[in-house]
Amino acid sequence: MGRMVLVWYAVLILFVLEVIVYGFTGYVANNYRKAVWDRFNKNAQILDDVDKKVPYAEIINRYAREAGLNPLMVASIIQAESSFQPRALSPAGAYGLMQIMPATWQQVNKEIKVCAGRHRGECSSECYYNADFNIHVGTTYLSQLLKKYQGNMLLAVAAYNAGYGAVDRYDGIPPYGETIRYTESVARNFYKLQNKNTDYSPVSRTSQWDMAHQLIGWCLVITVTITVFIVWRLFKYKSSWYWR
Repeated sequence: MGRMVLVWYAVLILFVLEVIVYGFTGYVANNYRKAVWDRFNKNAQILDDVDKKVPYAEIINRYAREAGLNPLMVASIIQAESSFQPRALSPAGAYGLMQIMPATWQQVNKEIKVCAGRHRGECSSECYYNADFNIHVGTTYLSQLLKKYQGNMLLAVAAYNAGYGAVDRYDGIPPYGETIRYTESVARNFYKLQNKNTDYSPVSRTSQWDMAHQLIGWCLVITVTITVFIVWRLFKYKSSWYWR
């Protein structure tokens, strides 16, 4: 049992160290994420035109500026939504470059009337697929979301993906894996466009801290399991959780 004693104390020391590291990585991850998103929101307010090499740059710049949006944000959302494929159609029924649902289109179109005088009746899929119309409606909708969330682009992007009902319900980014990944993807696209296609992105570093925190968490679970096993052995042979 002498070897068991050494294992027991080693596990206790390891447990304490893991608790400390787990708390530290969680603290750093949360604070770094807050700093990254605060910076993202500030940068999103600057009106930076999209480079002419980006597809549909002229349309994006025009409608984004009309809506008071950073054109880089609009391009980042298009990249995340459709990869600049004008005839993209999602399984959920979202259309075009900015993947707009027909209900959202109708809601926004009542205000801006992109198809007024162009055809009779309701808009069809050909309207949805039209790059000019789609970007016009999409930027207007994003602008409406940004006003709703008082300039918080992070929440506006999350609402663009999950709907403002979900963002309101959770009072922040909904804890949906798809929405979290989408928001981070848009932010990475934004920094890539802002830095002329370099791979720099503080969002990636946030993910690294999150991964480290999760890894330490799993190590902590394993250590607790081992500790429970050792305590069970002690009670079985010594009727106590420590050696006298």
